[in-house]
Amino acid sequence: MFHTIDTSNKKRYVIKCSIVILLGFNTFIAFVIHIIRFMKKILQFLPYSYHIHVWGLEKIAQTISDRLNKESDFSCLNIASDIRRGHDEPLEKFSKDTLFIPSFDLIYNFPIPKFWTKAFRETMRKIKAYHPDVIQTHTRFFIQSMIGWILAKWLGCKRIHVEHGSWFVTGYSRYIKLAAWLFDRTFGLWIFRQCDEIVTISQSHKAFIKKFTVKEPTVIYNPIDYIPQAKIKNAIPHIGFVWRLVSLKGLDLLIKALKEIEDASWTCTIVWEGNQEKNLKNLTQTLWLEDRIVFVWADDRTNWLHRFDIFVNPSYQEWLPTTVVEALMAGCVVVATDVGGTREISDGEDLLLIQSGDSKKLSENIEKTLELSNFSNTSSSIIQEKFSLKWAIHNYNNTYKKLISKI
Repeated sequence: MFHTIDTSNKKRYVIKCSIVILLGFNTFIAFVIHIIRFMKKILQFLPYSYHIHVWGLEKIAQTISDRLNKESDFSCLNIASDIRRGHDEPLEKFSKDTLFIPSFDLIYNFPIPKFWTKAFRETMRKIKAYHPDVIQTHTRFFIQSMIGWILAKWLGCKRIHVEHGSWFVTGYSRYIKLAAWLFDRTFGLWIFRQCDEIVTISQSHKAFIKKFTVKEPTVIYNPIDYIPQAKIKNAIPHIGFVWRLVSLKGLDLLIKALKEIEDASWTCTIVWEGNQEKNLKNLTQTLWLEDRIVFVWADDRTNWLHRFDIFVNPSYQEWLPTTVVEALMAGCVVVATDVGGTREISDGEDLLLIQSGDSKKLSENIEKTLELSNFSNTSSSIIQEKFSLKWAIHNYNNTYKKLISKI
């Protein structure tokens, strides 16, 4: 007996399968087109690799870049100098989303790309092939901001400038201050006026930028990716400073202020990275304080803040000092100069503000914190939300979408 095959059912089955496959394929193609259409590309210029400036704007920018690549509709590629400063490991090990261009320090903390090299030209070709929708630059003083503007014009894309700097330069020689003032009135003015959007990191900076342009800057506080460690209880009050040892930080004032209260009970640790170590150590020895002030080199400040009872930031000039935010989160009482956006960090009683350059007021306020032990740590809960990474990512997302909608 022979069995007949129902060819009509077989045909219907084949047709149904074909329709399902076709619909699935069309859905996949639509999804790919959606991703291509909405995955916009950000090209970000950084002065240094964040591995070199682990405490600076580069680390903050890299943190935001990494999160954008993982959680947003934006893809971010970073461009940084290849300056290593004694680090032998390949910089590519520390970031897969960064291209490094050959550079040298014209002066300390002022990298200049080696425009004449083959490696520089190759990087420019890679940038062109990346086809960025937006180019983002940081801080008006770096030549990378001008390179970013030139590339934005060449590639026909939008440009965002993030200004981390603040008012006209102070705390240096009159020649450096004059050069910086002339720069601001020429190239600085040009950088602000030529970009499509401006982001600044504090309300104080916003007022400064308005001196150069009618554009309305967007204020986005730098996120603080810091988890406080258990506070160490010290038998003797421990005073601390953590940051780069450069002239603007005013460490000479701190050392002189501590000399005024040398009869009080205290120890001090200066955790450093910078070019003023020798001068500050000489000053410490001249004032006979070398047995009470210790200099320690470290590439991770977060391992020190919980050791301090009092954190001092005697800067002549600031943007929005990250170390002050982290020190308050670590439970320190902070004595800081009222510069840049420092006042915006907190209005808690554990943040004492003084005028910059006043070593007498500095010593008086340090002495005050030594005498009183009942300062309440009111700032920690306030600043955790204000300086959260989640909030910064949300604001940058909105800023990018606003700009790209104009393309």
